[in-house]
Amino acid sequence: MKKTTLIIGLLCCLMGVQAFADSCFSLRQSTVFKPIPPMSGAIGYMANSNDRPGFIDMSGGSSSSNEGPLSLKKGLILSLLVPGAGEYYAGAKVKGQVFMGVEAAIWGGFIAYRVYGGWKKDDYRRLATAYAGVDHDGKDDVFYDMVGFYGSREEYNLYGRLYYPDRPYYPDNNSYYWQWDSDSHRQEYKRLKDDSKTAFRNSTFLLGFALVNRVVSAIDTYRTIKSANRKLKSISQIGEYRINVSPKLFGENPSVSLTISREL
Repeated sequence: MKKTTLIIGLLCCLMGVQAFADSCFSLRQSTVFKPIPPMSGAIGYMANSNDRPGFIDMSGGSSSSNEGPLSLKKGLILSLLVPGAGEYYAGAKVKGQVFMGVEAAIWGGFIAYRVYGGWKKDDYRRLATAYAGVDHDGKDDVFYDMVGFYGSREEYNLYGRLYYPDRPYYPDNNSYYWQWDSDSHRQEYKRLKDDSKTAFRNSTFLLGFALVNRVVSAIDTYRTIKSANRKLKSISQIGEYRINVSPKLFGENPSVSLTISREL
């Protein structure tokens, strides 16, 4: 008898809670709290309205229930164009700022090296004109290397081509003339030229770093979007839960069975 009274009381409580929910929220029997897709951080209330699930945004902001999965293609394109932009698109703003900062540093260094290399190039050419009489019209890098290695055009033609016969022969005219006034100026010329070449070479290395930064950003964006879409999919597949109560009040063993089911 006590068991029967307890079961009846429990059923009355359940019916009272259900009636209270129906009167306050005007929702059907089956309801479940559910987070709205990952990027909003809001919480919504899902109800079975007209046999279709609906969402009520309880965060105080605008509803974001219509947010779909992130576009992997768009994120990768953004990362390849501007490292960090793909992370911003995926909602990972801190990582996006890091990649953008690295990209800005790379291009800042590239510009600095190019400018510095140009300054040193102008310096060694002026030095060659002032102390060796070099004419710069139509000269290539091989010519400038030979000017630094040999004290004069005659010395190059005599000794340089003796050991390296495939090197070009410079004719006896004013266009290819040079004659250093001192070995110290020639060594200064070589130092300036080496500094210029090193700066330009470093700028080329930075272009490689810029490419690496894009590849790493694209990989990180791929992983971030995949993770966000998996979370979104898992949340969207929660479905609708139903609670069925089946009381058995009569018989030798009165009981109540509680069944929870989910519709996808």
